[in-house]
Amino acid sequence: MMKKTVLAVALSIICSLPYTVSAAQEVEYKIINGLRCYETMYNAVPYSLVMQIPLGSKPENVGGFAQDKRGMSSGLPMTFRPSSNPDEVWILDSINDTLKLFNYSGKLIRSISLSKMGFITDFAMNKAGEIAFLNQNSGKIYITDNQGNIKSTLNDFEYALSLEYYNDQELLVKSPLSKGIIRVSTNGERLGLYEADQTLSTYSSKKGIWGLDCFGGTVAKLYVIETGTNNKKVVAEFPFNDFKDVEYKGGAIYGFDSKDNIYFGLTACDSNGIVYRDRIYMCNQDGKVLKQMDVTGMCVRSPDLPRHRVAWPDGRIMTFYSDESDLYSLNAFTFK
Repeated sequence: MMKKTVLAVALSIICSLPYTVSAAQEVEYKIINGLRCYETMYNAVPYSLVMQIPLGSKPENVGGFAQDKRGMSSGLPMTFRPSSNPDEVWILDSINDTLKLFNYSGKLIRSISLSKMGFITDFAMNKAGEIAFLNQNSGKIYITDNQGNIKSTLNDFEYALSLEYYNDQELLVKSPLSKGIIRVSTNGERLGLYEADQTLSTYSSKKGIWGLDCFGGTVAKLYVIETGTNNKKVVAEFPFNDFKDVEYKGGAIYGFDSKDNIYFGLTACDSNGIVYRDRIYMCNQDGKVLKQMDVTGMCVRSPDLPRHRVAWPDGRIMTFYSDESDLYSLNAFTFK
């Protein structure tokens, strides 16, 4: 059913906006997956279900609100990552203190205990099989072998948001307290700081560390901090100025596929939160758009998680959804 909204906003709210709404106006929209969407989104691509895992405390479950006795989570796994096997996925079940590997039928393949590390908020794996686990509450990063045996412990990373391997011996850690991305070796040596705001990600390639300038304005910019320098190079721009009072409100880099193409998303809304664009891009590292599609996902109920969409090696974009009581779902957006 088509609905209408009137942008009748109190003066105090209007003054806090980055632009001024001069008069009330009517905007037609549809509710799609709980989001108010403008007609530019009516043909957007929905996700497809990949797998479902029951919430619970058994080995074959992942933890939900009922299991989170410490009150440390948003009631679902903190994050997920692809496995070297294309039909399997790693899920960080921090509520049950376990990193778990599932296949797409929902069968548990193996698990790694995290009980000695406290509540883990993110993890990353390198090509050599080592795993880095972040506990943002204690400020510790644990480097383990592929069985979870701790090899070294890195300190002073309180409130860090996420991490990725830069290479097999180094990590990139997003640290708001340090005002940027920390580069650190797996033996704890601080190798540098990339001073940056939230637009710089922890994803990197041979070209450097990638960022997405997409918070406010009508032109988003994909950029890279070139390896060995602090030079910021804009590799592509994405204008969206077709509608008055509509601008970019966010986005994120999702990672790379097996051919080193980069994937990211951009979201544009009006001053009333109506979505005009939620678009996923596939680009080569010179900034050429290879594919793009508008997508419709579920509302994000846990904005503080380290990542919400992840690029798989085969080019799918994985995301998640939890009904908060019974099931945790892994879903995919797939380019045609």
